Amino acid sequence: MGDIQLSDASGAICLTHPGGYETPVIDDRPDRDMRTGIIIAVLFFVVFLGWAAFARLDAAAYAAGRLTVAGQRQSVQHRDGGVVGAIFVKEGQHVRQGQPLMELAAADVRAQARMYGAQYIELQAQRARLIAEQLGANHVEWPAEFATLQGQEKEDAQEAIKLQTTQFNSRSSVLTAQTGVLREQASQVQETARGYRSQLAASSEQARLIGEELDSLQDVAEKGFVSKSRIRALERARADLQGQEGQYSASIARSGAEAGENRLKALEAEKAYKERAASELRDVEFSLNEVAPKYRAAKDQLARLAIRAPATGTVVGLSVFTVGGVIAPGQKLMDVVPDRAGLVIEARISPDDIDDLKVGQNAQIRFNSLHERDLPIMDGRITRLSADSFQDEKTGLSFYTGEITVPSKELDIIRGKRGQDFNLKAGMPVQILVPLRARTALQYALEPLTQSLWLSFREH
Repeated sequence: MGDIQLSDASGAICLTHPGGYETPVIDDRPDRDMRTGIIIAVLFFVVFLGWAAFARLDAAAYAAGRLTVAGQRQSVQHRDGGVVGAIFVKEGQHVRQGQPLMELAAADVRAQARMYGAQYIELQAQRARLIAEQLGANHVEWPAEFATLQGQEKEDAQEAIKLQTTQFNSRSSVLTAQTGVLREQASQVQETARGYRSQLAASSEQARLIGEELDSLQDVAEKGFVSKSRIRALERARADLQGQEGQYSASIARSGAEAGENRLKALEAEKAYKERAASELRDVEFSLNEVAPKYRAAKDQLARLAIRAPATGTVVGLSVFTVGGVIAPGQKLMDVVPDRAGLVIEARISPDDIDDLKVGQNAQIRFNSLHERDLPIMDGRITRLSADSFQDEKTGLSFYTGEITVPSKELDIIRGKRGQDFNLKAGMPVQILVPLRARTALQYALEPLTQSLWLSFREH
């Protein structure tokens, strides 16, 4: 049996055996373990308090929401209604702005538009031709709108241009021929007058020469060297020439009057041509003023037969599927959800948090349905809060609604991960955190206690 003794100054108890070796004896005193536990607990509490006093654990309001399109869906309706003639789209189909979605069957509208269109084009062509005739132009300036016509209207315009060109050329030819004859006659008369002037000049010259000869023979005749018969013959010849001069002068006067009359007739023919064009132009413009409003109204009604997409986006809520079915005026036929429209978040806010929120506050947004691990939390801003609460019909819980706008630069972050063609879909679930106030973890832990104490120290 060995002796029990202290092996060193540390106080450890050892059992010494006869062989000289020692065996430690377990010290089962509880005070040592308690001291160790207390020290560990104190250290933990001090470290925890230090961390809680400085660690940020800000207060925030949590809300669930879903994406909606800014401006919401764009409903497709028809003002007048009618019979469905064709359906060009189906549910979920992507369409572009202005693309035909549906067409109404209306043969009477098409016939009316066709009739008024033909009348309008014909009157416009007549008007252009008459304006050219009134101005005395050598060609017709056709309306610029003729160049933009399509289909049957283009064919009508070409036919009207052909017809009015023929009529313009025919009338112009008649006028040209008529005035040409008159001017030619005037020229011929003037030429005759020039002949008369030449003959008048010759007669005058002959009469002058005879007169000079008579003057030279007077002295000789008085002395009897020249017979009186010769003198009388020269005097008769001079008298005849003077008579011819009178006739030539009268003929020249008549020719001048006749030439002037022919020129006047040519001017009167041109005047009558323009006056007739002006008179017909007034009638055409009167008819055009009657037909043009009817044509525009029929054309507008015809254009409304084709129901077109109000925006580029996706067709949803298609409610018409039967060709030949009847739609009522103003009936919603489908909706188009626009692409890349500004997205907003509709949030349901707890009544406990509504007092802490206000328009303009920043919000942090996470998309539950996007599973990229490196997708950062995006920033938004509260743009609307409801003035009153609503009640969920299924759960009976009250809630307020809010609207949070997501800047386009934040949406570009998602497109950078998913590709530029990626579009967020309306209805996607979203988690929202709205930072309220800065606080530490210690304040967060003591907040229920301080509120309870505040309520307890009140006298009823």
